[in-house]
Amino acid sequence: MSTHAEDTNKKRILVFILFCLVFVFLFQEAYAKYRKYASVQVDNTVAKWNIKINNELIGNKTTLTNHIIPTVVNNNYVKNDVLAPGSLGYFDVDIDATDADVSFTYEINVAKYDIYTIEDLTIYAYSVDDFSTSTSVTNNIITGTIQHNTASTKVRIYYKWLDDGTDVMNNQTDTTAAITGTSNADILATFHLTQVQN
Repeated sequence: MSTHAEDTNKKRILVFILFCLVFVFLFQEAYAKYRKYASVQVDNTVAKWNIKINNELIGNKTTLTNHIIPTVVNNNYVKNDVLAPGSLGYFDVDIDATDADVSFTYEINVAKYDIYTIEDLTIYAYSVDDFSTSTSVTNNIITGTIQHNTASTKVRIYYKWLDDGTDVMNNQTDTTAAITGTSNADILATFHLTQVQN
C-alpha cells in the first residue's frame, strides 16, 4: 500500500515538474518574442529644413549678409536709377525651399532701416511669382505659405517715395535730404518662417 502511495506521489511530482518545465518553456518563448518585438528598429527619415533666401542658406542665422539691390522704375522726369520724390521701385526676395521637407508659412516685416531713412519712403504693395498683379501691404507685413520642396517663390516688394499730398516731407526737406545725403533709402526686411502644423 505504501508503494502504491509512493508511486502516486512520484507521479504527481513528475507531473508537477513537467508542468513547471512546460510553463518555463512557454514563458521563455513568450518573453523572447516580446524582447524580439521590443528590439525591432524602425527607420524614419528626418525632415530637412534647408531654406535659402536670395541664395543664402538661412540655417540658424539671425542676420543675412546679402544686401538686396532695389530697382527704381524709370520715368521721364527723373534720371534712371535715381530715387526722388514720386519715384517708384521694387526689390525681389527669392525663397528657395527645394531642401525643405516640410511646408511653412513666411512673414516678411518691412520697415525703415533707421531714423535716417527718408520719412516718406513707404512699402505699399507686393506680388508673389505673378508680377502682373499686386496686393496692398497692411501694417508693413507680408505673409504667405510655401509647400515643401518648392524650388522658388519670388516675392516682389514695391516701394515709393510719397509725393501725393499724403507725404510728411515738403519740397525743402526733400531737397535737403537729396543734397546733404543725411537721409537714406534703406529698408529692413525681417523674415519669420514657421512650420505648418499637421
